[in-house]
Amino acid sequence: MSTSPDSTVTKPFNVQRVTWQKAEIDLRILREFVFIKEQNVPPELEWDGEDENAIHVLARDEKGRGIGTARMTTDGHIGRMAVLRAWRRRGVGSQMLTALITIARARQLHRVKLDAQTQAVNFYLCHDFTPQGEVFMDANIPHQHMTRNLPSLDVHININDLPKQVLGETRGYIDLKGREDNKQAAIHMAAQGQRSLNLFTPNLDPRIFDNEEFIEAVKKLALCNSRSRINILILDPSEVVTHGHRIVELARRISSRIFIHRADEEEQNHVNTFMIVDDVGIIRRAHNDRFEGLAEFNSPAEARLLLKTFNEAWERSQPEPELRRLHL
Repeated sequence: MSTSPDSTVTKPFNVQRVTWQKAEIDLRILREFVFIKEQNVPPELEWDGEDENAIHVLARDEKGRGIGTARMTTDGHIGRMAVLRAWRRRGVGSQMLTALITIARARQLHRVKLDAQTQAVNFYLCHDFTPQGEVFMDANIPHQHMTRNLPSLDVHININDLPKQVLGETRGYIDLKGREDNKQAAIHMAAQGQRSLNLFTPNLDPRIFDNEEFIEAVKKLALCNSRSRINILILDPSEVVTHGHRIVELARRISSRIFIHRADEEEQNHVNTFMIVDDVGIIRRAHNDRFEGLAEFNSPAEARLLLKTFNEAWERSQPEPELRRLHL
């Protein structure tokens, strides 16, 4: 059983991997409240004997109180995704799911799977899961089986070694834990691009993307060759229109290579941010308002998954009228 959680402004929270033995009380309270009391799941179905051997993540608010949990069994089955009502649509579910997928990749699992409640299918589609088979009933709730193939997650790279990373060559992943990590990773990756940059962003966060180094890197990429193309898909352009952004001015000057579109309403619940460079390098964050994320400079399989999501959203998007006026 997996519910959906996510969107809008978030409050401080953190997600940690925990064991059943040490965090059983918190995990039980959350699941009893969400599944047994709120969704009327029979206790004998909820407590299935899998918890002691499963991998668990626990989300806590700034006061240390449990607000969400999820688990993954040893064969890569993700489930028991439970988020308190007051915390839904705030990125908690996205961050927990990302944490479990990262663990699955580190364990060299080739695939993860889950049984999503049908009202949560779109949430999992946003995280590159694919529906499999027909809808079925579980605990009197309609579910859809979904899977996601995983490229292996190679060696962990320390953020201090970021300058040594070579796009399309260096295998491994870098944990991004703060604003400066994300900013420098975006600059370093974009600066090595020679063909394409695709950026999906709720608001073109100026803390990451409105600085001279990143703009210069994008300019260099755009002018690298006659086929270079930069596509930027933005959910909410209001902040960009109100306060301005250097990348908008750059798009005005190189309008044949840099395109900025407004996402369709179908994408408005997405809260993640991701960037793909030359179809091999990726940077992704589960929630735009939080800076925890991953950067990989040579991950073509994962890049293909993200690019598929991006291209589908791009086809539904439109050039943003307000930004077009700024281009004049």
